[in-house]
Amino acid sequence: MTCVIDFLNVGFGEAAVVRVEDGQRSFCLVVDAGDLNCDKHARRCSLGQYIREYGIDKIDALILTHFHKDHIGGVHEVLGRVPIGEILLHVPLPAHLSNSRLNDHSTPILASLSLYISILRQAEELGIPVRQISEPFVLSGLAAEFRLLMPNQAKLQRLQAELESLDVEALNLQEERLTRIDRLLNDTALAVLIRYDNEPAALLTSDVGLDFWDPYKPEIENIFLLQAPHHGDSRNISRALLHTVSPQVIVVSADDEGTYQLPHPEFEAVVQEHSEARIYYTEEAGSTHRIIRMDLNERTIHLIN
Repeated sequence: MTCVIDFLNVGFGEAAVVRVEDGQRSFCLVVDAGDLNCDKHARRCSLGQYIREYGIDKIDALILTHFHKDHIGGVHEVLGRVPIGEILLHVPLPAHLSNSRLNDHSTPILASLSLYISILRQAEELGIPVRQISEPFVLSGLAAEFRLLMPNQAKLQRLQAELESLDVEALNLQEERLTRIDRLLNDTALAVLIRYDNEPAALLTSDVGLDFWDPYKPEIENIFLLQAPHHGDSRNISRALLHTVSPQVIVVSADDEGTYQLPHPEFEAVVQEHSEARIYYTEEAGSTHRIIRMDLNERTIHLIN
């Protein structure tokens, strides 16, 4: 049996693909999908490119950790082009938003909301099941287990209330509400704990903050690979988190253009002070790899062009 996690260089954004193969049996899980049009750069690899290049004929499950466009934009590349067993998410849209025809890309948060509405509509049209997660949930794929870790419920309720109150006919009058929604998306993202052969192997952290981990500390001890929260944001990493997870490898999903000033220059210093983990960037100055691959059997890292 083989099992790999591939972190794609999607520029500023995140997309990870887990593939488990055992003879004629296989399982493919995608966690987030990167942004729109990331394949315009030759050294990057969009989710759509990856699916074509590796001949993947089905995505068994697609997890959307939250609906910022740098995490969901690439979904459109694969919808209708490869079968998807189900989409898993935890932030449903109120009817007045999901039934709207919002298509406003004038700001990042409006572009994110527009993309999310479009993705959910297209999934419904294609008959793709959408599973709404409301509590920690375990998904199994052959020898791999994926535990979806939920955010703080009070924060999630605040996000839902803001979405319920959003008036799509008067968006120009709701800048403060849109800003709150934008910030709450990171605060209410999902994380994914991957176990393989009954051992913790990787922790995919999306954009979550430090307080996210309080209920999960016993579950996230001694994990080989940690995905850096929020693209290498030094505010989202700490001595306590590094000591709990005790990672041997940290993967930072970011571009080399300093988008949103990430990753922070202080990030590496915090890691080096409190950890012996090796740091890998999906993209950095002078890099040529398009994929960072973790082999879950060997616990090794490979850079793939």
